[in-house]
Amino acid sequence: MDRYVSIHLDRSLDKPLYVQVFEGIVRLIEQKTILPGEKLPPIRKLAALLKVNTVTIVNAYRFLEKEGFAVSKVGSGTYVSPSLKPSAVEDLKKEPVMKKAGKTSGHGPYFNPQADSDIRAEKEQEGNVRYDFASAAISPEFFPVEEFKEVLNEVLDRDRGYAFGYQESMGYPPLRQSISELMFKDYDIKLPAEEIQIVSGAQQGIDIIAKAFLNYQDTVYVEVPTYTGAIDAFKSRGAKIVEIPLDPDGINIDELRARLKVKTPVLFYTMPNFHNPTGYSYSEQKKKELIALAREYDFLIVEDDHMNDLYFEEKPSPLKAMDDDGHVLYIKSFSKLFMPGLRLAFIASKKEFGMRIADAKYYSDISSSGLTQRAMDLFFRKSLWPGHARRMRTIFREKWQAIRLAIEEHIPRDINCKSPGGGLFFWLNLPQGYYSMNLYNMALKQGLLIMPGDFFYPDRRPSTGFRLSFAEIAPEDIKSGIKLLAETIEKLFQEYRLNPLRNNNFRPLL
Repeated sequence: MDRYVSIHLDRSLDKPLYVQVFEGIVRLIEQKTILPGEKLPPIRKLAALLKVNTVTIVNAYRFLEKEGFAVSKVGSGTYVSPSLKPSAVEDLKKEPVMKKAGKTSGHGPYFNPQADSDIRAEKEQEGNVRYDFASAAISPEFFPVEEFKEVLNEVLDRDRGYAFGYQESMGYPPLRQSISELMFKDYDIKLPAEEIQIVSGAQQGIDIIAKAFLNYQDTVYVEVPTYTGAIDAFKSRGAKIVEIPLDPDGINIDELRARLKVKTPVLFYTMPNFHNPTGYSYSEQKKKELIALAREYDFLIVEDDHMNDLYFEEKPSPLKAMDDDGHVLYIKSFSKLFMPGLRLAFIASKKEFGMRIADAKYYSDISSSGLTQRAMDLFFRKSLWPGHARRMRTIFREKWQAIRLAIEEHIPRDINCKSPGGGLFFWLNLPQGYYSMNLYNMALKQGLLIMPGDFFYPDRRPSTGFRLSFAEIAPEDIKSGIKLLAETIEKLFQEYRLNPLRNNNFRPLL
């Protein structure tokens, strides 16, 4: 490890730390301080040595692999490429690393889409972030810790060691029954307990459905923009992803019909209420049309209900409530609004799909935590969930109202934005010719975090859209944060406007 002490990181530079780590390791290879075939340090050890986030090292190692300097071996680690050609370092000198780092993105001098969490972690570690409009995770201060502690202790007193044993792969039967009753009471959806599969979070639910229903080169339709975790799950199965544009009132039905006439998908993935990243919700008419098309063309809809309980206007109805013949595979997460670290969600499907889903779950991790399932069951049975959901709606309605008013007051009029009826996200669009990745970089220098739209497309293409989340930001910081964002947008407009005497158009900022 002593050899890696020579890697010097300069946090005053705009250059991301992962790129600096990459360059440092390449220098060690060039100097023959580390040799072809030699194992690189474990991620955590190198992160501790260089005093950076582990994600920084992960992205540096990925970049080394991409450029041919390293290879990874599953279960073993990352190694300097044994077949490294001497010309590789010379090629790097000819094409500067900052240029190479931005090769695949096409919209910045060095931005690597996979490194967003790296940049964010670095800036947070250094205390440079004043306004976080990027995080989608609810602040821990709102978690019902005391109530959960009571039910947890009661479960431990009641079940003793049995609480730590393996559960049925389908899930703890009393919890499945509690969920069945809750869904009927809250949403008028009849979900028999035997049609409910407990999973470790919605992300695992998507992954399990992908494993259970997709074969290599199967077609999956997705809304665009959409949740990146779903894109990754479908790509991991080798699926062909077809994009269907999303309008403010739901999927573009005309485009969907046209696509269906060419190729019917196995799955269509959707978040019909309080969509991530846009916050959009389907109209009732579009929900009905989507269900009708699923019946007509016989494909399955994967409905990701990540935030239906966090509504501020009308209570939304899930697609599953309209599903009379089982074309909807319904995923609902409780952990998002409750405690994300619990990793608790469920999949509801008709009986004929149950075994396929249960097998995929078993092969993934056998079963979800028995202790968590038992505690959540008791939380439901004590009728604690409705009160918690009401408190969360009250807390976040205040923040939702504050961000709505701040956007109306400060954001330039040529920025398109539709206010959502619930959830945690606002979606804003810059005028054509401007890209959110460039706004992201400018805002970051001001200590303001947004989420550029590029991340929410399967090909990570440049986008005019960007997401604002009010999950973590304090209500008192919203107005000043949005005002700073507006000033940054105006600066973007001014810096990249062409000479008006020569041309009234805008120069695309790539």
